[in-house]
Amino acid sequence: MYDELIQYLQSYKKTRISLGQLENLADPTMTYNSFQQNIQKLLDNQILLPINKHGTNGKQPPLPLTFRIRKSVVTKPLRQEIQSAQLRVHPLIKLDAYFSLSASRWQKDLPYIERIHDYLTRYGVPQEEATAPERSFHLVGDEKWLDEKGGRKLLETIGVWELLKISAMPDPLMLAVNSRRYHENQSVCHHLIVENKTTFYAIQPILSSTPYTSLIYGAGWKVVSGLGNLTAQLGLVRDVEHRLEYFGDLDHEGIAIWYTLFEKWEVVPAVYLYQALLKQRPSAGKETQTARMEAIMRFVSFLSNEEGELIQRLLQGVQYLPQEAVEAERLRACMNQYVSRMMEKEERRIGN
Repeated sequence: MYDELIQYLQSYKKTRISLGQLENLADPTMTYNSFQQNIQKLLDNQILLPINKHGTNGKQPPLPLTFRIRKSVVTKPLRQEIQSAQLRVHPLIKLDAYFSLSASRWQKDLPYIERIHDYLTRYGVPQEEATAPERSFHLVGDEKWLDEKGGRKLLETIGVWELLKISAMPDPLMLAVNSRRYHENQSVCHHLIVENKTTFYAIQPILSSTPYTSLIYGAGWKVVSGLGNLTAQLGLVRDVEHRLEYFGDLDHEGIAIWYTLFEKWEVVPAVYLYQALLKQRPSAGKETQTARMEAIMRFVSFLSNEEGELIQRLLQGVQYLPQEAVEAERLRACMNQYVSRMMEKEERRIGN
């Protein structure tokens, strides 16, 4: 219990505390003698000083009813820990602010500070801007950390927010428009997002023969913020439902990008393209990427059990499949087959 008392006193804002408040921290099964010994240890170490004029509790051995907290003593181990950490972390990280913050805040932030230290040590200060989800994923393995989980506040506290070049204004969405579909009076527009430039240019020549209104170049994480511009950039004034599919690399980062789009925009995997990708030979690498198990499990739920197991074995074996593994001709043939199947289904639906 002694360590718990120390932690409580470190974060306690006032300089006086009552015996009753300390008793509330004790386990109900703790004996008085055991509790008294812990409080006496705080007194012996001069972390607590008795306020004698307030009297004692009348028990044996007695304890003072009120104490004065010696903040300089109780916070000394924490200050030493912060000073020691400052010597270990990357020189751009400044920990001075934690001397005036609570011990609980320090313990909460420390694992993230260590990850930022690892990032700066390995990669240095980034030379190009990145979206908040992208930089967040690369820093701590969680694309929501910066925007939704207090990451920006931590980066500002340690003085590296400006250095990490996190873009506040998204780039315009990069896309090709299928003019035939664009001018049709349809209530639903289908869009295909591809992660990489090579795949975009492989599909663009046959876009007009596909059911997609637009082909979107995701450019990795940039699409997460840019996708909000889709309707405005297309200039579609009529009431249209947009359905989006995504095709990216089969690796941890590619799946994390998709999962962010899925949660934000209900983007689904382009299953038929991933099925074609799974037939290719995987490559070794991407050992430094962070696994997001909830993203992987949601992703494989769109595929068959066999395909899902194959993907999990692939990732567990530190392998990956870049979408470029499907050559341009094979990719276009796959899309043509998909379109033919969709047309056959539509004809059968009309016939019935």
